Amino acid sequence: MSKPFATLCGRIFRDADPQYFPSARHKGRKIILCAEACLGAFLADPDVFCKAHRNPGNAAAKTKTEIEDLTGFWSRYDSSAKSD
Repeated sequence: MSKPFATLCGRIFRDADPQYFPSARHKGRKIILCAEACLGAFLADPDVFCKAHRNPGNAAAKTKTEIEDLTGFWSRYDSSAKSD
């Protein structure tokens, strides 16, 4: 049985063998990716891909904040909203 490992995006695999996942070397380190599509995006611009996927928790929080900000912005222009 293989020991657990994580891909760059943070997905943890417990019952899989990392040798069957797409991988590449970047700045002296082996990067394991979860899908062939991710490998293509990684190879197109490794630095940008790593930056975007290094901490998905922060990215999710930032996206949530951006959505909340946009929702608040657009609600001011919603004609169905009650005016005080």
